[in-house]
Amino acid sequence: MTEMTAERVLELLDALAGLEVWVDGGWGVDALVGRQTRPHGDLDLGVARPELDRVVERLGDLGYDVTDARYVEVTVQLTHAVEGHRVDLHPSTPLAGGGTEQLDFDGHTHFIPPPTSGRIDGRLVRCMPASAQRQSHQGYEFRPQDLHDMDLLDGLD
Repeated sequence: MTEMTAERVLELLDALAGLEVWVDGGWGVDALVGRQTRPHGDLDLGVARPELDRVVERLGDLGYDVTDARYVEVTVQLTHAVEGHRVDLHPSTPLAGGGTEQLDFDGHTHFIPPPTSGRIDGRLVRCMPASAQRQSHQGYEFRPQDLHDMDLLDGLD
């Protein structure tokens, strides 16, 4: 898998401008701390469920193909056909009072507060708040990068 660089992340966010997306996962943690702290193999994006088809279409225009949609209620994985960059979309349902509700693999829903601001390569981006990042790191065995991200999130308190 090819590394997902800050430059590529910002290009993708530019291409998705006007759609309800925000950065989560490892890049989301780095955005919260304001600097890249490790290499990234993919880009995780939160997506308002009503925008999912449009996001997939725009990424398709950039050469990304859906490579895993078995769990479309939870995640949709796209991979660049030539360069191998991967984008994981995490759809969630907008709530009337703000924020969204996201389904996990066990069928439980979790509240995600409205996106907050972070920085990638010095540029302001919308990202998942630290509280939701911590919650998304529950229920599975941590890999080294997850331990790294949790240490960074703990340092934000």
